[in-house]
Amino acid sequence: MILGDLINYKGGIINLEIGLVIIRIEGKKVMMNFNILLLGNNKAVLGMPWLQEYNLRINWIIGDVEI
Repeated sequence: MILGDLINYKGGIINLEIGLVIIRIEGKKVMMNFNILLLGNNKAVLGMPWLQEYNLRINWIIGDVEI
């Protein structure tokens, strides 16, 4: 789901995934795979398993994220 809307992409089949990518969040290296979807203006969507693993601290008012 994105903003409460279900994602329906080609019948729910994700048919393109890139290999392992190293990204930096606040100076920390995080390795992850990305599924490729046409999501419009969204740059990336983080799923619940990822959010649970990294347990981010998010200030929704000012848009600040700490890992």
